[in-house]
Formats: sequence, C-alpha cells, structure tokens
Amino acid sequence: MSGIIFLVLSVIFSSGVAITMKVANARKLRLGQFLAINYVVCLLALLTWGFWQKPVSNSIFIWILGVFVGVMYVLSLWLFNRSISVTGLALSTTLMRLSSALPTLGSLVFFAEHTRLYQVLGLILAFSCLPLASKEPIRFGQTGKDVWKGMLWGILLFAVYGLTDFTFKIQAELEPLTNPGSFMATIFGTALLLTFPQLFKGDRPSKPCLFWGVVMGTTNVLTTYFWIRTLAHLPGSVAYPMLGLGVITLTTLASLLIWREKLRPANYAFLALASVSVFLINMG
Repeated sequence: MSGIIFLVLSVIFSSGVAITMKVANARKLRLGQFLAINYVVCLLALLTWGFWQKPVSNSIFIWILGVFVGVMYVLSLWLFNRSISVTGLALSTTLMRLSSALPTLGSLVFFAEHTRLYQVLGLILAFSCLPLASKEPIRFGQTGKDVWKGMLWGILLFAVYGLTDFTFKIQAELEPLTNPGSFMATIFGTALLLTFPQLFKGDRPSKPCLFWGVVMGTTNVLTTYFWIRTLAHLPGSVAYPMLGLGVITLTTLASLLIWREKLRPANYAFLALASVSVFLINMG
C-alpha cells in the first residue's frame, strides 16, 4: 500500500513540475531567473538532507558526467519552455515522456541488453508517432516551413531529454555511486552556475517569479524523494510505466481544462499511441 501511495505522489509532483513550467510560460516569467531560483531550492534541499556526510565521489568521470547532466538539465527546460509556447503543455510533456525510447535504444545498442519483443514494438511506435505531435498538418515546400520550424522544438526536446536520461544509464553501468547525493549536487550546482547570473540581469526577480521558482524547486525535490521511495517499494516494471502514463494523463487534463489548449485529431492519436509506447518501453 505504501508503494502505491508513493507512486501516486510521484505522479502528482512530476506532473506539477510540468504544470509549473506551463504557468511560468503563460505568465511570461523571465526563464533564467525562474530556473535559478528553482536550482537554489534544489541545492538547499540537498544540503538539508546532508549528502556531504557520506563519501563524496572523487572520480573525474563522475564529475564530468555531473557537469554534463547539469548543462543538459538547463537545456531541456529551455527547450521545454519553447516547445510549450509552440505546441502546448500536453504534447510537450508527452514528448518528454516518450523520450524514454532513446535510453532504451541506447541500452540495446551500447550495452547489449536483452530487449523483449513488446519493448521493440514500443520503440518502433515511439518514433513512428512523432509526426502526429505537430500542431498543424505537415506540409512540404514553402507553405510547410513554419510547421517544420514549430515541430523542431518538440523533436529537440525529445532528443535532449532522452540523451540526458541515457547519461544516468551510462553512469549506473560504468561507475555505480555510493553517494548519489554528491552526483546530484554536481548536477544542480552546474545548473545553478549557468542560471545564477540571470538573477542580476535587468530588474530584480518579481514576486511571481520568486514564488513560482520556489514552487518549481520544491516540486522537483519532492518528485525525486517520492520517486526514490516508490522504487524502494514497487518493481520498476510497474513503477515506470505507471509514472509515464500518470504524468501524460494529468498534464493532458490540465492543458485541456485549465488552459483550454486546442488539439487536432492527429494530436489525440499521438497522445494515445505515445501512451501505449511509454507503457511497452517501460514494462522492462
């Protein structure tokens, strides 16, 4: 029962991260300041949890990976913000969840992991349904130039977020950690270094920016905490697909009911096919 509760909380707070990004986008908050405040909260949470009390990795490889992931975190959220502006919350969040196809494919190619038939079908479905994520019908020639430009942000989000996830797989395979907290501190520290200068550019952060930045950071931390607790109680074959489907469902409902986003029939088909793909890929 505890595992189910933790899973539900993971879904809620993971969806909260995406919804908070949508709020920041809709309110036109300065993204750099908003992200910097978010990462300040994340680092303060790590300090509170006392990660320094455990052995800190002295591996250059781990430090390099941490810096790389920190850069990719910032890039992913920047792309997520751009994608939300073009395609909306539902499609952008689903593209992020669908990107689990990339680390699965990478595990198959680079680590020769055994992949079941249903996961292969999920991978095929993931890549084949991507064109349906376009807000407008895809056209070729000059008339379709704006449509392809709009889709670019979603495809880049799919690629960058998937590559970021695969980096964690590389770390787990090549150098498992005794203290994940130090790795997370490197990640969030790098992300903060990249965004912190934005706090001093132009006007000081507005009250809405401060508030939603703190909400974003708190939601991020709680997502991580409840996800760790979920995996301690439930097998990954249950937790991963349920998390993906839950986040897609909640963010889609939020986008339709709160922000009244308009989706065409092909977009609904994308959401349905992507959900099936995420379920198949993550069954493990």
